[in-house]
Amino acid sequence: MSRFRIIENSKFQTKARGIQKSVSDTRDIRKKYFQGNAALVTLGCAKNQVDSEVMLGVLQANGFSIVNNLSEADVVVVNTCGFLQSAVKESIDCILEVASYKKQGRLRKLIVAGCLVERYKKGIEKALPEVDAFIDTRQIISVADAATGSFFGLLQTAARPYFLYDDATPRVFESEFGYAYVKISEGCNRHCAFCMIPKIRGKMRSRTVSSIKKELRQLAANGIKEVNLIAQDLTSFAKDRGEKNGLLNLLRELDALKIIPWIRLLYLYPSGINKELLLEIESLASICNYIDLPLQHVNERILKSMNRPVARFAPRRIVELIEKTSPNIALRSTFIVGYPGERERDLIELETFVREGHFSSLGVFPYSREEGSAPFNLKDQLPSYEKGRRVEFIMKAQQDVLAKRLATYVGKTIEVLVEGYHQETELLLSARSRFQAPEVDGKVLINDLGQSLQVPKPGSFRNVQISGVLGYDLVGCLLETNEII
Repeated sequence: MSRFRIIENSKFQTKARGIQKSVSDTRDIRKKYFQGNAALVTLGCAKNQVDSEVMLGVLQANGFSIVNNLSEADVVVVNTCGFLQSAVKESIDCILEVASYKKQGRLRKLIVAGCLVERYKKGIEKALPEVDAFIDTRQIISVADAATGSFFGLLQTAARPYFLYDDATPRVFESEFGYAYVKISEGCNRHCAFCMIPKIRGKMRSRTVSSIKKELRQLAANGIKEVNLIAQDLTSFAKDRGEKNGLLNLLRELDALKIIPWIRLLYLYPSGINKELLLEIESLASICNYIDLPLQHVNERILKSMNRPVARFAPRRIVELIEKTSPNIALRSTFIVGYPGERERDLIELETFVREGHFSSLGVFPYSREEGSAPFNLKDQLPSYEKGRRVEFIMKAQQDVLAKRLATYVGKTIEVLVEGYHQETELLLSARSRFQAPEVDGKVLINDLGQSLQVPKPGSFRNVQISGVLGYDLVGCLLETNEII
């Protein structure tokens, strides 16, 4: 099960209505209302992780003890991804593997949740008879009912509105590394040709600023030092309520709290980028100089086919605006290669753009042909091996750029958030800087504690002097023993 993320009980819990506020309260309730052991396997993106943490909070608040060993679980929830066919296959493989614990372990109920259920409502129950209950993306708050057998509203395709969690929703956090994800909206009103998210997650609906502020206070009280704001489209925040500068106003409100040192923006949309937003990101102390801005391609013919922004919101124009207005902002992006009709010269155009050195980090993905999406029936579909070659071609360009970029940090001192021991060895500590987002970017590897005899706690800030580069990561020495406040 190593390729799947199994969420276990954590010391970080929201003090929300319906969830226990102390260890003693939790023990009393579990003793009286104990329903059994529950485990959760989450697949997919950070937005799915938030949904998983909410389901764990609901299960825990309703008498289930959270375990991280599937063989000890009475109930297992698999929170699936259904965005791409590769994710669909991984989700089905995981479901079947977990179902085997009905024979091998104590598992009595298997629940499947998430995007796979939402996307394949009509046939999924017949296709997966091993599953006891299915929960789509609007029903995650009902996971305890599904676990106890009192859940009957399965897969009603016409039911709306979709679920949107808030600060009062019980939640158990996966990360003990000092960071958390906060979903500020759900759904998407964009219509990228290749994307299934609007069909899976529905139209965009934003949380209130008050709810988000309350959640940040809860996180700060539980020791969280970094909050990563996530959505399908951050730049459209509050537009569903008619607000013009929703994201800008939200950032000002969150920065004014002065309780979370690092607030990071993940998943922005090109047409939502403007000079005022960029200047505010640079000026607000707690907002990291970091933008995750998926551009998808640089060739305008391909972008038009993708139904992506062009003209004044085209990738080159947006990148030029960012670099001219706020040159200190680290820019992460993602590109899709192998899109139907992508010619070799289109690929070279993208490689040239990448080699110009605009991006601090980059993700490159092969186009996935998704039934129900606009490009599914386009001509000139490329074979998998060719799409794989194109991924490697663009990633090689970014690796060359990144090697030069990272080399400029050697000899410099940077502030990092310590995450703990490296996952592969206790001879190294893992940490991240302001320009490195969790899970998707490189890290700062600490191989020398300097004069300190104590290993810094996960979630603490330290200064590190950079001594070298290792692939996508920086390597350095710890400089002081006291945490930076």
